[in-house]
Amino acid sequence: MKKMLTLCSGALATLVLSGCASQPPALQAFGEPTDSSMQFACGNGEKVEMQFYPEQGHSVLRRSGWTVDLPKQATESGYAFSNGPTTVLGKGNELTIQIGHLAPIWCRSNRPMMVAGVK
Repeated sequence: MKKMLTLCSGALATLVLSGCASQPPALQAFGEPTDSSMQFACGNGEKVEMQFYPEQGHSVLRRSGWTVDLPKQATESGYAFSNGPTTVLGKGNELTIQIGHLAPIWCRSNRPMMVAGVK
């Protein structure tokens, strides 16, 4: 029984540690922006990047080492992308990230929106 308990705790520790090792690394710095991406500095001190794919009707949010694919949503002005729990609303070089019921995160880019098909 003692040997079984030792094996189980060893397997559990391996499983927990391998789960931690598979987490994506935090973004240390962004590369040069491309024509389809913009980098934003947020009011909470974070830096995020949005990659826009207007032809495919979606965008990708990169935040704190995580990547979230967001389908385009209809909007009267600006742009909106949402997968349900995560929503990005923006206009020009400003955007707001809403994640579930957490407080919205306001972000601004230091360059104007230059992505074709995104207003």
